[in-house]
Amino acid sequence: MAGSIEKRKGDSYRLVYFAGYNLKGKTIKKTKTVHCKSMKEAKIELAKFVADCEKGMYIEGKSLKFEDFVEIWKRDYGEKELAPSTYTRYLGMLNSRIIPYFSHFHVDKIKPTDIMQFYDLLSKDTQIVRRKNNNGKKTGKPLSSKTIAEHHRLLHAMLQKAVYWQLILANPAERVQPPKTRKPKRRYYDDEQSKTLVSNLMELTEDQIKYKVAILLTLFTGVRLGELMGLEWNDINFKDGIVCVNRSSQYLAEKGVFTKTPKTESSIREVGIPDFVVSLLEEYKLWYDNQKEFCGELWIDSNRLFVQADGKPMHPSTISKWFVKFVEQIGLPVINFHGLRHTNATLLIAQNIEVPIVSARLGHAQLTTTLNFYVHPIIAHNKTAGFALENLLLPGRQ
Repeated sequence: MAGSIEKRKGDSYRLVYFAGYNLKGKTIKKTKTVHCKSMKEAKIELAKFVADCEKGMYIEGKSLKFEDFVEIWKRDYGEKELAPSTYTRYLGMLNSRIIPYFSHFHVDKIKPTDIMQFYDLLSKDTQIVRRKNNNGKKTGKPLSSKTIAEHHRLLHAMLQKAVYWQLILANPAERVQPPKTRKPKRRYYDDEQSKTLVSNLMELTEDQIKYKVAILLTLFTGVRLGELMGLEWNDINFKDGIVCVNRSSQYLAEKGVFTKTPKTESSIREVGIPDFVVSLLEEYKLWYDNQKEFCGELWIDSNRLFVQADGKPMHPSTISKWFVKFVEQIGLPVINFHGLRHTNATLLIAQNIEVPIVSARLGHAQLTTTLNFYVHPIIAHNKTAGFALENLLLPGRQ
């Protein structure tokens, strides 16, 4: 017999399922306690229990509270597998909203409707009730659909880990539709705007050469901000015109500026640069060495391309903030620093550079990322395409 029933005190019955034998020949059992009015009802529950066990639909063990599960997730996954900046961002969402709302839930008792109510609360006049910190008072403003969707992705991923670790049978977030969000429009400069940017950068005086080189190097390579700030002089192959991307420089308030590996394995790459950029880097290296000599013993030799006055690595946001102010001054539409990466890919595609080559230069793990996010028709080429169709369909029209 696959199962048996043991009568306990009162209306309690202990259901037992025999799952075979272990390597030592001992019986493997799964148990479940139920409350029934009669033995007849208990037998019905046993039949259900045996069926669930045989289908792999029963997880034995004490149910975890959500807040305890979070500690396991942080210890065994978050701290080990996530990038520091990503982990810090996730902790912010967990501590400010997700944990206060779900802390009293047991992980296996969270239902799709509970998650739906949580998202509904985030979208209204308050974020959540912070019982511990604010004496039950409602605080905060409604969150955007984009931010709520970010909470959904985190909660879904965490509960999926609970499934993988056999703490729950199914992910309740799978049955919840997150708020619809519009795909953000990625801003970039077209060819004419890029020419304006380059010409204005070339007019900068020597005391701003650091910024000139940083912006032009990004425009010609498409590196991410962290990758740019992580570059060291030994990453520059002046002879062959190659920039080697091996690391990323990041900043967190609790850690300061620190170095990490690039975003993905494919982010470790070599990017070819034209002679113009090589010459610019050679000019910058002379200026850099003069600065180093001027500082003497006070110089801290980090070997980074972009450093503070004493040689320490620059804060990653220093360059990006300077860039925003600069494009405002020269009358270009303001885009964020990452828009230079977007510009690089768009201009290369417009010059008929094959997408796989552009993708490899950008360090994308998948070709579809390049196609979906970084490929846009430049307006001049867009018009040319229209004229080409006119010539095809109306060849005699002038």
